[in-house]
Amino acid sequence: MERYNFVIGEKEFSAIKVNAFSAARHLVKLKTLLDKGLAQGTEANAIALLSGVDEKTLETVIMPILRDALVTCTTDNVKLDNEQNVNRVFTADTLFDFFDVIWEVLKLNFAPFFTRVLNLFGLNPGDLTDRVNMLAAKDQMGN
Repeated sequence: MERYNFVIGEKEFSAIKVNAFSAARHLVKLKTLLDKGLAQGTEANAIALLSGVDEKTLETVIMPILRDALVTCTTDNVKLDNEQNVNRVFTADTLFDFFDVIWEVLKLNFAPFFTRVLNLFGLNPGDLTDRVNMLAAKDQMGN
């Protein structure tokens, strides 16, 4: 089991790739979150992609993925496997770092799958990143 190490903010984290069955189980849950956004194809935006997220998402989708990927803040020697441990590593001021950790774990485990799905819509990960950045810039200009 190879560990993947990454740095977010001022802390180092590690995670593993989950096994195939666990990845498939998690993808089924992730699919329900992405259905509405992906159904819009190239017209999808960040709001559409988040339309399936509700108050249970962290508990029923994200935390199981973090647990299966054995995500650990190696700086603090804390496994991110429950709410209390997440609160030990992150504060409201570093909340964005928590979502960066989630993103790194999703990329580690699901990047090949998402790349193939994006290809079905004529996109590649770079295109999606450009679109998200463009939408974020428009949002900042509007506020």
